[in-house]
Parts: sequence; structure tokens; C-alpha cells
Amino acid sequence: MTVHIPALAADAPLDQWLVAAGLDGLPVDQLVDGFATRLNAEGIPVGRAYVAIATLHPLVRARGATWFVGQGVTELAEMPHRDIGEVPQGWHDSPFRHMLEHHIFSMRRRLAGPGAQLDFPVLREFAEAGYTDWLSLAYSFGWDLQNSELENSHVGIGMISSLATTRPEGFSEAELVRLRGLVPLLALALKGATLTQIARDVTASYIGGNAATHVLSGEIRRGDAKRIDAVMLCADLRGFTSMADRLAIEPLVETLNAYFDCVGPAIAANGGEVLKFLGDGLLASFHLGEGRDPAPVCAAALQAAEEALRCIAVLNEQRRAAGLPVLELDIALHRGMVMYGNVGTGTRLDFTLIGPAVNEVSRLESLCAVLGCNLLASASFAAAAGPAAARLSSLGRHELRGVAEPQEVFGLSR
Repeated sequence: MTVHIPALAADAPLDQWLVAAGLDGLPVDQLVDGFATRLNAEGIPVGRAYVAIATLHPLVRARGATWFVGQGVTELAEMPHRDIGEVPQGWHDSPFRHMLEHHIFSMRRRLAGPGAQLDFPVLREFAEAGYTDWLSLAYSFGWDLQNSELENSHVGIGMISSLATTRPEGFSEAELVRLRGLVPLLALALKGATLTQIARDVTASYIGGNAATHVLSGEIRRGDAKRIDAVMLCADLRGFTSMADRLAIEPLVETLNAYFDCVGPAIAANGGEVLKFLGDGLLASFHLGEGRDPAPVCAAALQAAEEALRCIAVLNEQRRAAGLPVLELDIALHRGMVMYGNVGTGTRLDFTLIGPAVNEVSRLESLCAVLGCNLLASASFAAAAGPAAARLSSLGRHELRGVAEPQEVFGLSR
């Protein structure tokens, strides 16, 4: 059932506007712009506003928006995760870092006049730019996030904000009371606005962007699946099991990630998506839409495989030079009909590809070591590859475990 809520009047009180904007899921930049603009219309002379919202993303620890009066939001920034030794000096000297580390949730600094307190470098910069008063407020979203390996281990997921004015006398006491009453509503609205993005980020990180779109669109019941035509890429690191017997777990994980960093980006750059990691291997798909010419998709999958192998070759040269063990990557390419959707128990599901074609590409990958090849393609893939098939040559018919008849397989042409 869809409920249609009338749009809030443009002249509605700011607190009501924030509630409505949060319920509507207004984007961060529009929320910040609307909030700061309405503060000025209310008579609170904010010249600069900034908000940063922590998130759950494998590459991004927070997203921020900067607003200036008369200009609107001029910058939407993403702040990457960093190890403790990589933290920039600007963050070390930041009042935000001081607040978060010492659990200070409100800080005000006069930037001009006899009571000026310029105890952080950025506040001196603001004073030089003509700002006279600065207020920062921080709020937790109630979700714990503790990671001792990251520089922001003290940060839970939440919002930190700052508001500055150029008015000579700064903010009045009444304005400060008003701001301290409104900014929590802004935080609540931003929490609502970013909740879907956080869910998408986390889901995409674990099951892939396309699968995340299906899941977040409501395809979450066991058995929800559809029949699709897909090109599959199955990759596995040859020799990993024996390496695992020799290496400690920490360097083993680092090694695995280094090799996956050669494969995943190549797949993504060519329009594919990693569906799952299987120990030292992975399964990826390149979807064929209904009625879509398969040749460009097969060509893209073959390009991804070749790029991954070239990257692995460079990585292995670097590892040999450093005296580190090396691995080979085996890749299989196959085209077939599969079911794409949910499988699992009643409460624990996996959104993946299902069907005999998935088993076939896995069996084909196992044949790489037998034939001494790093890339094999099935006959169905070669038949659909169009001009890209010229880069393949037949290696004859071979038995695949679990497949009734011997299958013709193809390798890269010499």
C-alpha cells in the first residue's frame, strides 16, 4: 500500500521541514542546503555549514558536505579509510578529532574579539577568512563501530557538524539555544537519508551491486529467482592450498587479497560483477539482457580474464623479486542459462546463480591445471563470442566431472 503525504509548505517551521525532509529521504546535499538556507531566512546568520556522516563501506569511512551562504553546497566529499600510520596531519589537528576522542558532543569557539579561542589550526583559518563564531555538535546514530586497526576506532556511526557566522558579535545566546534544538533534528533527518545508502553499501560489498539492487527492492524470499542468460567467469588460485600449509594466517590473507585485487577490478571494469568468493576462488557473472547480442558481453568477459592474467603476471614478478611465493590464476568462461535469485534456509539466504551451468564452469576451471592452461572457455562461450572468438583456439574434447558427454574446450590462441 502506498501512502501519499502532501508536500510540506515552503514556509513551514524549520523543525517541521526537517522531519518531513527526513521522512522523504531527501539527499544529503539538499538537506544541508535547505537547513542552512532556512536558518538564514529565520534570522540566524550562518555563513558556513559542514556535516560529516560516518558510514559502513569498505573504502569510505565518512561522507561530508560543505555549504556557503550564497553558494549552496560546494563540495560533497568522501573520506577513505586509512591505517593509523596514514592519518593526515589535518585530522590529527582537527577539533572534530579532539571532540570524538574525548567524547565531547558540543564545542563553541569565538573566533574574534577579546574572547577569541583559536586553539586549532582550522579555527585560525576560519578567523582569517572573516568568521567570528563557530559551533560544532556531534550525535551518535546508536550503532557501535569499533576497529582498533583504523585511525577512527573511537568513532561510532553518526554525524558531526559545524556552523560558523561572520556577524561581528557572533551567535546570540538565543540563537545558540535554537541551533542546539534544531541540529539533532538535522542529524535524525540525515540518518534517515543515509540509512538506505548504508544498507546498499553493505549489501553490495558482500553480494555485489546488482544483487544488492534486487535484494533492496524486496526480492528477499527464499525461492525468489528468475531464469537468465549469463556469461560466467570462474577463477581459482592454483597452488593456494599448499601455500596455506606453509604460511601463517596473516600473510596468507594478505596474499589472497593481493591476487584478488588483480581479478576483481578487471571484472568490474568490463561490466561484470563478482557474485561470491569461494575460498581462494570466485564466481562472477556478465548478464545478458533479454534479446541482447551475446558477442559484446562475451568479448568483455574475455577481456576481463586477459587483463586479470596480465595483472597476475606483473604481481608475480614483483613477488619473486621480493622473495615471496607466487601463485597462478586459472580462469574458466562459460555461457548458459541459470537461475538468479535466493537460495538457502528460511532465515539465511544467498543471492547467487544456480543451475547446471554453474557446475559446468567450475568443472571447466578444474581442467586448467590438467591441460596446463590458465584460461579455458566452453564451446557455448566460443560460439557466442563473435569476433572475439578469433582469440580462442580449440583444445579438443575433454571430460568434465559430472557432465555426461566430453565437451569441446578452447584456450587462448598462441
